[in-house]
Amino acid sequence: MTSTEIPAPRHRWLRAVGYGLLAEVATIITIILVVMAYKYVFARGLSDPEYEAFGQRAGGYVGLVGGAIYTYIFARRLMPRLSSRFSEHGTVVALSAIALSIAGSIAGHQGVPLAYIAASILKIVAGATAGFVYSRSVAVNRMA
Repeated sequence: MTSTEIPAPRHRWLRAVGYGLLAEVATIITIILVVMAYKYVFARGLSDPEYEAFGQRAGGYVGLVGGAIYTYIFARRLMPRLSSRFSEHGTVVALSAIALSIAGSIAGHQGVPLAYIAASILKIVAGATAGFVYSRSVAVNRMA
């Protein structure tokens, strides 16, 4: 198979799952980088409880907004590799990111905070929107 051929349907769905996992890993890395920058660059010399409090706040904000942004970005990167069902694939990207997020929360917090519901909804909207926007551009290009 050449790089321009569309893979078998099974591989497209697996690819969507992989992109979702990458989106969540990118979100986690961004949270870590924000917290480390705060601790070692912007607010040196604070107490451990102050850093912990900042980490919780930053994780909440970056996880909410960054998770949706990364889900959109990675779902959008998947779209050129597809021939149909763009929004469905974008939703699978989002659901994969959500699954990793919830698994990590259960492992780390022994539960799932209420804010994860909002973050999950945003991820689903972002993934489906990436597919919808791409499908519209494909439709416009086919008409031209």
